[in-house]
Amino acid sequence: MVEKEGYGSAAPVNVEVVAPETLNAGYTFDAVYQDITFTVTVPEGGVSKGQKFIVPFEPPTEAVAVAASPINDTSATIPTGQWRDGLFDCFRFGCCHPHFWNSWCFQPFIIGQILTRMKMTWLGRRTIAVDESWRETFRNLAAAAVVYYVLMALTQTSPEVETLFDDDDDDDDDDDDLNLKHMHFIVHPLTGIDLFKQQLHGLIQTGFGLYIIYLLVQLRAAIRHTYSIPEKNCLFLYGLGLGSNERDGVCGDNTSGICTAGVPVGWEDICCAIWCQLCVIGQMARHTSNYQSKQAVCCNPTGVSEWEDDEAYEGVSTEIGEGSGLV
Repeated sequence: MVEKEGYGSAAPVNVEVVAPETLNAGYTFDAVYQDITFTVTVPEGGVSKGQKFIVPFEPPTEAVAVAASPINDTSATIPTGQWRDGLFDCFRFGCCHPHFWNSWCFQPFIIGQILTRMKMTWLGRRTIAVDESWRETFRNLAAAAVVYYVLMALTQTSPEVETLFDDDDDDDDDDDDLNLKHMHFIVHPLTGIDLFKQQLHGLIQTGFGLYIIYLLVQLRAAIRHTYSIPEKNCLFLYGLGLGSNERDGVCGDNTSGICTAGVPVGWEDICCAIWCQLCVIGQMARHTSNYQSKQAVCCNPTGVSEWEDDEAYEGVSTEIGEGSGLV
């Protein structure tokens, strides 16, 4: 989205560009001027979406024509520097959109889809170029979810409740049996196999819940790192001595523990994974795929009808380390 000014030599010229998104100072994006793609650096003070500003353009010595495309076409690349939309934009595509229903009712499936887009395993680890285990992520996570739901059904039990009614002849109420004053409940505690099933049910539910939280933490941290999205919330926890710093995250140089994805995990990632699961899953799904140009699918490995293997990393330089602009 560039308003052209003619040039006839290799001398630098000033061109007017239109900001595709609200961006902070120092972030970069690509613009196209006379069929030549060049990089624009956001000036001091940042810019708002739609704002026009002047930047210098230096024509190359030998201009090579490239296919022109509008820089605000987010179907081509995934936004960097900030999330595509807000955490609470769950209904952006309506309440019947597959990504909303999966985020609400079938979280393991859509988490597996986003992990697959990011080439991560079902254990929350990022893969290297020769490792294609990420292709089995959706299948493995879906299988784990099915096993979990079956175990929940098999171990479901509840204590026996006995209902008793008082036999009071002095009461003039003609509907004694319907009067709650004469109704008593006796709850018999679980024993034997039923008690074991109840305890096992709680253990399985807690374990799978912690596993989902762990995956969300690794996945959100990896997405923020890949697309240089800084933390904006929960930063006060670093000031309390909980974690290294905003850039190095909770683990610092230590990639063990909860930082197994090999990227800095922030307190914002942890808090969102615990308290805002529906919203954070939907935001990650919308960020890694533009549903305005791609058809959402409920039950395939990536959650969209068409997906290239490296689509999530187009325009991301892995050689210098994605996220080099983080916080």
